Parts: sequence; structure tokens; C-alpha cells
Amino acid sequence: MHLSRLRGWLCGLSVVLVAVPAVAQVRGEILGPGATRLPVAVPDVKVMPGSPTAAAETYVRTLRGDLEHSGIFRVINPTAYIYDPQSADLSLESVNFENWRTIGALGLAAGSLEPTADGIAVDARYFDIANRSLVGGRRVVGGTGDARRMGHRMADAILEFLTGTPGPFESRIAFVSDRGGRFREVFAFTFDGEVKQITRHNSITMSPSWHPSSRSLLFTSFKDRRPMLFGMDLTTGYDTRIASKMGVNVGANYSPDGRRILLSREENGNTDLYELDPGAGSARRLTTHWGIDVGGSWSPDGRRVAFCSARSGTPQVYIMAPGDEGGAQRITFEGDYNCSPTWSPDGRHIAFAGRRQGSFQIFVVSAAGGASRQLTFAGSNEDPTWSPDARYIAFSSRRGGQKKIYMTDLQGRWERQLTDGPGNDSSPAWSRRLN
Repeated sequence: MHLSRLRGWLCGLSVVLVAVPAVAQVRGEILGPGATRLPVAVPDVKVMPGSPTAAAETYVRTLRGDLEHSGIFRVINPTAYIYDPQSADLSLESVNFENWRTIGALGLAAGSLEPTADGIAVDARYFDIANRSLVGGRRVVGGTGDARRMGHRMADAILEFLTGTPGPFESRIAFVSDRGGRFREVFAFTFDGEVKQITRHNSITMSPSWHPSSRSLLFTSFKDRRPMLFGMDLTTGYDTRIASKMGVNVGANYSPDGRRILLSREENGNTDLYELDPGAGSARRLTTHWGIDVGGSWSPDGRRVAFCSARSGTPQVYIMAPGDEGGAQRITFEGDYNCSPTWSPDGRHIAFAGRRQGSFQIFVVSAAGGASRQLTFAGSNEDPTWSPDARYIAFSSRRGGQKKIYMTDLQGRWERQLTDGPGNDSSPAWSRRLN
């Protein structure tokens, strides 16, 4: 990818969300993912004179796709709509609720697109058909090339209208793939299906992880013939060597404040957890046990870490405060191999991969401990990573051939395949919402 294109993709958007007063706002989870999905209509937007038609089509296509991905909505086939977007307006009084009830819609996401001095703007509304009310609205502003991101932001807003928590679609999933040839490079996926290559090390890269700003990535690379930790600034496209100490440096994660890095380092035949302070150029060893300690993940408040350790004889998930190894608490007890823990953004759960009947599956357990819940049952599944709203988990899965990236909800009631095409896709890492 050319540097200018990479910079433009991640940082060129200046989207402004302007709240529109809502007649009614629904709070609380009224329809959980995987339950009976809410039938919703998403008609074409009204295109004002001078607006790019292609941008309008892209916005609507993206919005429909995101709502389907959410597991909460079922988008009704547009061929059933009794609606002319060009003659419609967005006032509550103008909505023909009976026409939408006739086709079974319970929600309506309508909008209009108009040109601005700097690009385009979409005025969007979400209506509750059953209650004949306006739930909420947004004015989303951006450049003419920002229609997809505007669609993502409106999908996130609709989830916020209904549940009080924005959706996860204005985010990215980094992953490792050999789809470009024999090398394993870092790529990034967006929810409109676009995949972009991030690294070009012509080597093996491993374990990508996002900075809290979502503007840089950590990963391990063998480009200098030994595993070293790198950070890439996605605004410039340049990478920097962060840790090059002899031994294996893998599984790095930024702390929630972005100041520290948790990673696994192998020295003298044993692997332990370390905390790096890149600003001070210092490192602190967190574990000293003879058992292998890997796969560290920070709690959202940065006060604890979850990690995988073989100190009990088999790999299991533990949590501890950094620097208090003696207080480490084991939280998985079922199965003989549980690893790759990752803390949910709301701090309530830890997802991990556990081996059952010879295959790895994805589980969640309360961060306070207790029984775990199995989410996946088909194929072999690893590398769980949480969406920024803690509703969903992405993971890599091998099902009858190559590995691909999938997602499921917190209850494991449905799954969606996110990546396709040639090659194996693994090690997903979900970013926070983009600014």
C-alpha cells in the first residue's frame, strides 16, 4: 500500500456527529444479539441536487450490512418497500407507518444526503414503527469519499438509540494472513468487507495489537531473522523496533493509558511476562515461575492482567495485579488447556480458547471467576478478541481447510464469517472506536 493511501485511509476523515432531538429514547438491552431479530427497513436515502449518487448507494449498503452483522436486526428486502425516497422527508408526520407495518417492519432507518462546502452530509432518523415515534437521529458530515465510514457511524448510533451503548462498526480488526503469498503480514478488515495490507516485511509477522488511540499497532516480526517487537504508526506508515532483546518477544499489548506494554519474553528456556515502559526505556519482569507464562491482557482499568500459565501443570488462565505474582488467582478449572485470555472492554468477562475433545473452542468466564460458557462448537477456534462495545467476540477458525476470521455474540447464539478469499487469516485484534 502506498504511504499516502494508508495515511488517507486512517486519518483523512473528519466526520462530525450532530445530535438531533429525539421524541423518544429507549434505554436498556431490549433485544439481545441472537434473540429474535428486529425487522427493520433501510430504504435508499433522498439524494438532494448536486449530491453524488454513488456516495448515497455506498452509505445505504454499508448501513444495511452493519445492521445485519449486529445480530440484532434483520433488514427487510428493499423490493418490498412501499416508499419513494425522493418524495419523502424526515418529519415524524410524514412517515406512513401503515405502509411499513404492512411489510412487517418494526423499525425504519431513513435519511437524506446533501452536498456541503467540504463534501457531503447525511441527515438520518430512526423510527419506531410499532409506537409511531422518532427514536433518534444524527447528522453525519464527511468528505465525498467517506460514505462507508458515515454508514458505520449511523449503524453505531442506531444501536446506541436502542440500547444506550454505541455499536462497534466504526472500528477495525487487524489480523495476520498469508493471502498475499508465502509471507505472513498484518492486514486490517473493515465492516464493509474491505481488507487492506498494513505491513510489507516479506517475513513472518505475529500477534498484532492496537494502541488505545487506534492509530498504531504492535506486532512481532522476523524481518531481521529473529523475533522482535515493532510498533507501526499508521498515520505515517513507518515502523519502529521496540524490543529486540534476544529471545522470543510476543503477545504484546498496550496498557489502557497507552504508556506501558505487556508482553511475553523467553529467556534461558523459560517464558515470563514483562512490562515495558517505552518512554523510560525500562522493563520490569512480572512473573518468575518455572511454568511458562504467556498471553497477557490488561483489565480496562489497567490494574490487573490476565495471562496463561502452566504453573498448575496444565495451561490455565490466571489474573493478578502487575508486580503481585503471589496474589495470582486461577479462574479456569475445566479442561486441560485454556489459554489466550482477553479482557472485555467493560471489565466483566474474560474470553479464552480452551481445548475440548481435541479441538479448541472459544469460552467466556466472569472476571470474578465461576463457571465458563462455551460459545463455539464447530471447527477449531482460537485468538478471541472483543469488540469495543463488549457485545461481540471475533476469533480465528479452521473449518474444513483454511483459517478465517469469524465473530459471535456474547451468548454464542450465532456466528458470522468476516474474511474470505485465499490464504489463512488468524490472530485478530479488534480496535477501539475510531475518532
